[in-house]
Amino acid sequence: MTYYYLKMGNRIFYLHTLEVKLFNKAAETAMNISNINFDWKTDIRYTTYNTLSSVIRFAKLSVMFRDQCLEKDDWWNSNYDIYFSYLDQYADNNLGDKEIVRMFRRQTISDDFIKTMIVGLYTSCFSILESRVRVFYNYLLNPSEKGKIKEGNFSKLVEGILDLLNLDSKSGCIELFCNARNTIHNNGVYTQSDETVNCSGRSYKFEKGNPPNYGDSLDLLILRILPEVVEIMDKMISRLLVERIILDPFAKEN
Repeated sequence: MTYYYLKMGNRIFYLHTLEVKLFNKAAETAMNISNINFDWKTDIRYTTYNTLSSVIRFAKLSVMFRDQCLEKDDWWNSNYDIYFSYLDQYADNNLGDKEIVRMFRRQTISDDFIKTMIVGLYTSCFSILESRVRVFYNYLLNPSEKGKIKEGNFSKLVEGILDLLNLDSKSGCIELFCNARNTIHNNGVYTQSDETVNCSGRSYKFEKGNPPNYGDSLDLLILRILPEVVEIMDKMISRLLVERIILDPFAKEN
């Protein structure tokens, strides 16, 4: 299997491109529904794109902060005494020169910062997908229950929607998303039965009790998973533009 590792600048570009795409979709959706729904800001068709765009913007800013601040000597040296010097009291004196210790500490802080961001990004994006599936399911497949949040097994609900939209080829990418998110939730270890998942023409192997070997998890999300998720969202929302209003039960108008 071929892995793709993006340089930090390329990650910023891909995240920015996706953010702008989602923002534009939010604006287009708002215009499409504003004539029939004066409360479009709390309509889930709009908030789906707007919330995803905001999450991707946070990820972009996080990568920019690491690239342009944490990794830069000028920023690090001018801010260390203010925000990080408290760590010096726990330094191992056997490690040698103070500047060398600080250099290793900076790398640890920088790496941990991005790792924490990635956990939040996976969790937030998956939560957006799952919540939308549970709302859209009844509108698409169970009209008598419109407006209610569909309970039940998430994977089964997704299967029903993908079948309706003729997007069965996307099921592997959703399964990959589920497995990757669950692995992160379990501290990087896959805990289910051994499985091989196919997404976008590539195979990803998951072995019980082991961390998955699918390359960089941020690259996997922004290059492989999210483009498929956005396409599925597009198909669902385009089918639902005929509805007058679909209130987002999770939205709070500012």
